[in-house]
Amino acid sequence: MQRTALQEGLARGMKWTLLGMLLGAPLIAAAQQSANTDGERKNFVRGGFAYLKLNDRSNDARDITGPVVRTSDNGLFGLLGVPDIGIPKGVQADVGNAGSAYMSFGRFLTPDWAIEAIALAAPFKHEITGKGTIERLGPVATVKQLPPTVVLHRYFRDPSATVRPSLGLGVNYTRFFSARATPALEAYTGGPTDIKLSSSTGPAAFAGAMWQVDKRLHVNFLVGYVKVKTTATLTTRNTRLTANSPVLQDSPAPVPGLASNALTGPVVTGILNDIAQRRGGSLGTFERQMNLQLDPTVFAISVGYRF
Repeated sequence: MQRTALQEGLARGMKWTLLGMLLGAPLIAAAQQSANTDGERKNFVRGGFAYLKLNDRSNDARDITGPVVRTSDNGLFGLLGVPDIGIPKGVQADVGNAGSAYMSFGRFLTPDWAIEAIALAAPFKHEITGKGTIERLGPVATVKQLPPTVVLHRYFRDPSATVRPSLGLGVNYTRFFSARATPALEAYTGGPTDIKLSSSTGPAAFAGAMWQVDKRLHVNFLVGYVKVKTTATLTTRNTRLTANSPVLQDSPAPVPGLASNALTGPVVTGILNDIAQRRGGSLGTFERQMNLQLDPTVFAISVGYRF
């Protein structure tokens, strides 16, 4: 039976967890040499797997540098009633879920309060698909991100209890990198397109439970919600459009009809080529932006070691 993406991710996560524990062994051994003289094991290290289920939504993309073609660029366009041609209305994006391995380091400030820094992780990789007007394009980009987070946990029940529920509040910083446009998106924008997503800082809240196997080893479960907001900036260079460019099908009337008609389509291509030649060989460089609210629900499981 074919495994789901979550099952495959959990399997990878367990492998990374074991690897993380092995790699962390020298660090643990060194830390034990400087353990507290009172015998309390206040420090801990955890390695595990986190899955981000995004509760995302996006605003419509907007032109920053103006429309690619203006009615005034060609007299025939004006006679035919062709409006300015820019990014169409309703262009949105849907950012997919992702999972990855992570490691964290922390310390119990008191028997009931602990601070944890989720500082190391394999990058989360998200697939971005078209939504709204461009839903038919399918995948339009990929992006990676790292989300270091600091959390203050409050643990309940006696410190010697086998299972200790917890609540936590923290601050998250998400950094996006290695964004890549797909050929489908570049065909739509009309040229090579660079994508950058701004970093995000926001609050995080968690609930969980720690199962204490013994005085040193424990398994930790967390469910959380993180506020993540970013602005995607798309920069298209050497823009070229023809009557066959898919963006024209989403432009206001009468552009779609003129572009798809066997008689007028070549005329549209000729006018666009003429405008490009007058601008130096291409229509130019154009920038668009889109605001994205990602707000992931976090599911995490980890193996921890106190020292």
